[in-house]
Formats: sequence, structure tokens, C-alpha cells
Amino acid sequence: MPEPSNAVVHFYRASVMHADIWRQRLDATTNWAVVSAAAIVTLSFSRPETPHFVLLLAVLFGSVFLIMESRRYQSFDMWRRRVQQLNRWVIAPALAPPAPALEEEITEGLRALAADLGTSVPPLAFIDAVGYRMRRNYGFLFLGVLAAWLVKLGYQPTTVESWSAYLDRAAMGALSGGAVFGCAGAVVMFGLFIALRARTERMEGWAELRSPLSQALHRDT
Repeated sequence: MPEPSNAVVHFYRASVMHADIWRQRLDATTNWAVVSAAAIVTLSFSRPETPHFVLLLAVLFGSVFLIMESRRYQSFDMWRRRVQQLNRWVIAPALAPPAPALEEEITEGLRALAADLGTSVPPLAFIDAVGYRMRRNYGFLFLGVLAAWLVKLGYQPTTVESWSAYLDRAAMGALSGGAVFGCAGAVVMFGLFIALRARTERMEGWAELRSPLSQALHRDT
């Protein structure tokens, strides 16, 4: 079994450490988003006279945290990919020596990794990072806030007796209830689209699996 050099060993440990630090930062941002959303929902339901649109502030604050977390995820993904490449081109060959025909492929892979060290620009697009974090965490958070908003409309300050009254209660200033529901539906559909089209971390045979949307559209290929 070939033994990696000290430089490679130290670089591997440093890469894992960088990825772990960025992962902890992701967890911290998610925690802030959950706590702020829980506080706003609790405040809204604790006083029946609180306007329903206060709950939409939870979506606004959550969106800010989502943007912050997506930027952090781009940096995490950069280090995750480097660890992944080290696993593929160094660790795996050390555990199971490859066939001589693959030696050139390993050499080219390590050269590409060495060249990548000269850049600090994350390879993952921001919109893909947003979509992935939506699919993993924030989509569930936003759906929870949306459900709370719908319940608030129906039961506070009093229980509505008809669909028209329910629709009227959703009005916000000059916006009618129908317009508010239309905007909310458009935002939900857009969020669902970017979440399903985003790339994934899952691999099979060192190849990254396609996004859920791509898998659904190309099920037979």
C-alpha cells in the first residue's frame, strides 16, 4: 500500500478541518433562523389581535438567514469537494491499489486538485446553494411558517365562517386577499422549483447524482 507524503497527510487533515468549521457555521445560521421563526410565531399567536402579516416577517428573516447560509455553503462545498478528491485520488488508491491503466487518471486528478488550490472562488453557483439549503432545511421552516399563517387567518382574532371572509382577512393594505394569496403561491412555487433543480451532495461511483428535478425529467436515461 503506497503511503501518502507528509504534505498530503497534513493537507487532508486541514481540508477536513476547514469543511468541519464551515459545517458548524451552517448549523449556527440554521439555528438562528429556527429561533427567530419560533419567536415570531409564538408572539403572533400569544395575542389574537396581532396582525397576520407579522408571521410573514418570519419568512423575511428566514430569507435573510438563507442567503447568509447559502454563501457559507458555497465555501463549505469548495472544501468538501477537495476532501472528496483527496478521498478519490489518494485515500482510495492507498486502500486498494489501482490497476496500472488508472495511474495516469490519478495523476491528472491530483494535478487538477493542485491547480484548484490557486483559487478561492467557490465552484458552486449561488442559486444552487440556495436551492440545496431550501431542500435540506429552509423549505421545511418556510412551510411551517406558512401553515401557521393559514391557521392564524382562520382562527384569530375570531373564527371565520366562510371562504370569502377568510380571503378578505388575508388583505394587506392596498393588496386584496386574493392578491396576497397569489403572491404567496408564486413564492412557494418558485422556492419549490429552485429547491428541486439544485445539485446534490450524493454520489455513486464517484459521480454526483442528478438533482431531483433532473431525475424526474430524465427518468429513462
